Amino acid sequence: MAKIIYVPLEHIEGRYTVHMDRDIRSHLDHTGQEFVTIYPEAAGSSTLPEGCFLNAAYTSKFKSMQMAMIAAMYERGEVHNDDVFFFSDIWFPGIESIAYMNYFHKVDAKITGVIHAGSFTDTDFVRDMERWAKNLEDIIFDISHRVFCASNFIRDDIIKKRMVDSNKFLVTGLPVDYSVLQKYDTSIKQDRVIFNGRLCDEKQPWLFDELERQVKSRLGRDDIEFVKTQDLNLDKDQYYKMMAESKVVVSYALQENFGFGVAEAAYLGCTPVLPNRLVYPELYDSRYLFDHFEQSVDQVCDALTNNTQETIEIESAHTCFTKWFGTYD
Repeated sequence: MAKIIYVPLEHIEGRYTVHMDRDIRSHLDHTGQEFVTIYPEAAGSSTLPEGCFLNAAYTSKFKSMQMAMIAAMYERGEVHNDDVFFFSDIWFPGIESIAYMNYFHKVDAKITGVIHAGSFTDTDFVRDMERWAKNLEDIIFDISHRVFCASNFIRDDIIKKRMVDSNKFLVTGLPVDYSVLQKYDTSIKQDRVIFNGRLCDEKQPWLFDELERQVKSRLGRDDIEFVKTQDLNLDKDQYYKMMAESKVVVSYALQENFGFGVAEAAYLGCTPVLPNRLVYPELYDSRYLFDHFEQSVDQVCDALTNNTQETIEIESAHTCFTKWFGTYD
């Protein structure tokens, strides 16, 4: 049986990469699939600049070390026909080296992985790099055997903006680890509204400040908590506990291909109040979506007043591993 050569993202607590790596390895162990993990422990660790989801210098160092480990496998003759490279982020500068080594070592190893974002999306910050990033994306999509997308939103964007074989792109969702969340008590809710997005321009956190002002004014209450979770120095347990005790989660994102934070909050009984754009209409019922800011104020007021609560699960989170590590014909 061919093996999977698994190339994870670097571990950064605020990016969900730790739990994704843990769950992928656990799944592969459980299924008995032979796999090799390319994780350069010598790369050390890194902190994130405020509001950012990556440290560009560190991630470049990390990926370079991963590619050096892969090249050493080719050099030792450890990569074989039908082996499958799986990148947990296939937007990977240097990935063309695998096609290069396949050619010279006369090996037909397949390249697969998850695409999270790219310059093909108008509102993504990578769009500013499109002049050269487009060329990288064209290479990635050309040499890949299969590309997994978190949503139809991102798949459609790629197919519309890039010259690609649409059959390569499979919508799978992303793995939300609901088992970790099940231990948190959601029975006692505080009058609290949370914003758990990054504090960067594409998430528009300043609209949350205006939301607070308008909701408190309309309801005539100053005791309602409005919390930006990234303003707090919370560990994961504290973060999940806060969400479990909160009533509403709000997003004003200009860019979102999936949304781990909202998915977790919704599972923990926070009523989602989300823009009617991006991936959200694909994953959430229309009653949770707003078309303009004033409507988001209405929805938050209603959620605080009506005291309704439900657990929302995104179905794709349960099936994505099967799709990622199924057949590669």
